[in-house]
Amino acid sequence: MLDTDVIFELKYKYGNLYSITVKGIDLYFRELTFKEYEKVLYLQESNNFSYADIEDIVIQQAIVYPEDFDLNKIPPGIVSSLAEEVIDISGFSSAKMARYVLMSKREQANEVKNLMKAFVLATISSYSPDDLEDMTFSQLAEKVALSEKIIEIQQGINGIEATNITLELIDPEEEAKKYQEMIEKHDKAKPAGAAGLDDPIANKLWGG
Repeated sequence: MLDTDVIFELKYKYGNLYSITVKGIDLYFRELTFKEYEKVLYLQESNNFSYADIEDIVIQQAIVYPEDFDLNKIPPGIVSSLAEEVIDISGFSSAKMARYVLMSKREQANEVKNLMKAFVLATISSYSPDDLEDMTFSQLAEKVALSEKIIEIQQGINGIEATNITLELIDPEEEAKKYQEMIEKHDKAKPAGAAGLDDPIANKLWGG
């Protein structure tokens, strides 16, 4: 098993990391970049490379540990399966896979940290995503507050009425509590015999 610190460094450098054990050897591989996949497509159209050659190139590009791994140690059938899996997880195999990857990344973008990072990056051009990733939560929160103030000052300089743009973070527990209070308030005021606000059948009838 690879050391945890090494795995973390590889994930930080390459992003998503995957593993497979072949003949007792743990292989760690990453997704292909667009540029690398373009190379694969180019080689597929060339008459100078066999399909087996292209599979080897795919794996050589993807494996990040062990370095300089000898592909001859992998049985041919596993080489083909691994090359296919690399293409698949990279999002290049089908529109369905690409859509799944995009949707999952959209969900991640709505996480608190990523919302804060996006707000700062949209305002302060001197930062990169990696710069923000190296900050603590307090440091990132400070940059968010600074971004809000920058927007306010820019509006004043340009003669625009202040819109008080701020990054509002939603607390799921607080929202759930508010929703429950709304249900209880509605149910107390409803006529006798009327369906409750959280009644699934009533919600369906009302288009909920």
